[in-house]
Formats: sequence, structure tokens, C-alpha cells
Amino acid sequence: MTELSFAKSFLSTLDSRPIKVQSDYVADLKTFEPKGPYTLPRMPHPMRRPDKSAAPGSIPAINVSLKSLRNPPLDLSLKSQSLTTSILDLKQAVSESVGNTGIEKIKLLYKKKPCSDSKTLKDVLGDEIAPGGEAEFNVMIMGGVAGTSEKIGTPVEEVPEVVMSGTEERSEGKDEAPVAQGISGNEVLSTEEFWSDLQGFLFQRVRDQEVAEKALKVFRGAWGKET
Repeated sequence: MTELSFAKSFLSTLDSRPIKVQSDYVADLKTFEPKGPYTLPRMPHPMRRPDKSAAPGSIPAINVSLKSLRNPPLDLSLKSQSLTTSILDLKQAVSESVGNTGIEKIKLLYKKKPCSDSKTLKDVLGDEIAPGGEAEFNVMIMGGVAGTSEKIGTPVEEVPEVVMSGTEERSEGKDEAPVAQGISGNEVLSTEEFWSDLQGFLFQRVRDQEVAEKALKVFRGAWGKET
């Protein structure tokens, strides 16, 4: 059947039917062709059922874990933190646990990305953590904490100050420079505190954890070859 013959037959079929359906038109059930029910397609992701255990209007809460393997070592757990808790509030908790360190020296990272102080847990996590779950943040303290031992809060042994008498002071030469206290030179570069401080400085400059660790590895490898 050509297109022309099809068009003619279609138009003749239309001509045989009334142009308008009357207001009292009723379809004949004997000639009416029934159609199957129409069902909506399934959703690609099922909808989450509402949590009936939570009170209406309550804000969901999660557990927050703050960890640091560098100086100072830290493993702080904060229970039942609201999703409206800001990153600044978490920094304040870290500052209090390490001896009121300046908040400006504390950096929080989630999945190796720094978090700004103005953001909340909801902004950083999104829908990744379900209510009642746990989110882990990495903590970096620029420059570390002076005098911190293996455990936070361990008292630091004080070194007694040696007072020289007037005779000894006059016997010393006036042009002689003061002698530095503690280790110096190559001994400083053999400590982990130095490389931890260097990594903190690099991260503060480049603002990228992976790049900072890569640069630290290059510097440390080059120094190892020299020595």
C-alpha cells in the first residue's frame, strides 16, 4: 500500500464517522475494546522510608571521630553531633583537648579535602552518613604542639635554669655568641617532629594534602641521599 492510497483510505474512514461526539454519546460495550491498566515505571532508586523512631521535627545526629597520627597524636570521639554543627565547633573541641591550641593552627580534612570553618556537617557530608552513623575527620595542627609527648596531657619535664655568677659572666668574652640549647644541625633533620612541621608548612602553602605529601617525600628522599 502506497502512501497515497493509505491517506485516501484514512480520510474516507474519517468521513464515515461523525465530526463531533454528541453530549449524550454512550459507547457500545459490545464493540468497545477494553484496554489494560497503565502502570508507572519503577524508580531507579527506591525511596527511603521515613524513620518512625525519630521524633517529629527533631534534627538527626551522627558520631564524629577526629584522628591525627602526627604530633600530637589524637583520637577524639564526639557522640551525637547534630548535622548543623559547624567545622569551627569541631576545631574548638580539638583545641580544648590539646591544651587550648589556637584554632587558626588547626585544619580538618574529610577525604583529604580541607573543610572551611563556615560549613556544617550537613554541607560537608551531604547524605553519605545516615543518622546514627559515624564520620571520620583527619586533624592537622600546623607546627604541632610544643612540648607534647606521646599522650596528650603528659606533663613536660622542666629543665632547671643555670644562673651564672657575676665573676663567670665577666670572664666570658664580650664578642662570643650565645650557645644554642638542645640539638642542632643534622640531628634536627633526623627527628620526626621536623618532617611533621615541614609537611604542615607545605600543606598550608599549597592547600593540597596529596601534593604536600609528595613534596615531603621528595625532600626527605633527597636529604637521605646526601647523608
